[in-house]
Amino acid sequence: MTSTHCQQKVLIVDDIASNIELLAIILQHDYHVLVATNGLDALDIASSEQPDVVLLDVVMPEMDGYEVCQYLKADERTKHIPVIFVTSNDSQEQVKRGIESGAFYYITKPINTNMLLAITRSAVEDTPYPYKMQQDTKPLFALQSLEEALFKIRTLQDALAVTHLLSALCPNPQTGYIGLEELIVNAVEHGSLGITYEEKSDFKLHNTWESEIERRQTMSEYKDKYVVIHVKRTENTLQFRITDQGTGFDWASYLTQVATYDHIQNPYKW
Repeated sequence: MTSTHCQQKVLIVDDIASNIELLAIILQHDYHVLVATNGLDALDIASSEQPDVVLLDVVMPEMDGYEVCQYLKADERTKHIPVIFVTSNDSQEQVKRGIESGAFYYITKPINTNMLLAITRSAVEDTPYPYKMQQDTKPLFALQSLEEALFKIRTLQDALAVTHLLSALCPNPQTGYIGLEELIVNAVEHGSLGITYEEKSDFKLHNTWESEIERRQTMSEYKDKYVVIHVKRTENTLQFRITDQGTGFDWASYLTQVATYDHIQNPYKW
């Protein structure tokens, strides 16, 4: 169940063989597939093989998925690897726990093939940003005295630059980057450029996402739209309010699939 022509590696962790086989069939054409059937083996393989992404079941004997994720994020050798939970448990509490343990995403069963491929590709392509940029955050520590600021951005490049800047304010810059990037990039893509979630998944699947972003940024109906990011620090919290000029969408229907949308209702606070 492996494909040797692709350098990118995905580690599937599940104690049920049929679940592993299903995921491997979907992913083997695009990734070199590694397999672990328990948490300890997953940690060993992640450390030695350095996969580009880990697909992790929650319910496993001895060490559950949350514990595995926490160990991965606590280890300097593996903390940069994005983790995607794949589970049948879609309760709000479990989704929240998964994201808080450091996961990049939380996918619920039954598996949608296109969604799985799009999210896996997004994890592989997008996650390196915070870790690469973290190498150059020392000059940003002067911003720790910041009390309030307002940013007005238009392009995807603006979104990534501002995310880099603002994540340095967070107690955990890596976790902060992942959450802020999801919200700010979504505001540009959906709010300013009118790209739906389904369209983005399709663009990612066919490697046309960046070209479509560039195309829309030059179109008259989109080129003057912008996103506003309001940052405010109080004695006990750090708040980010992100506002775009889009028409909005039914965010409630995404809560069981896209855990980070919960922060549209509740802005980040620490």
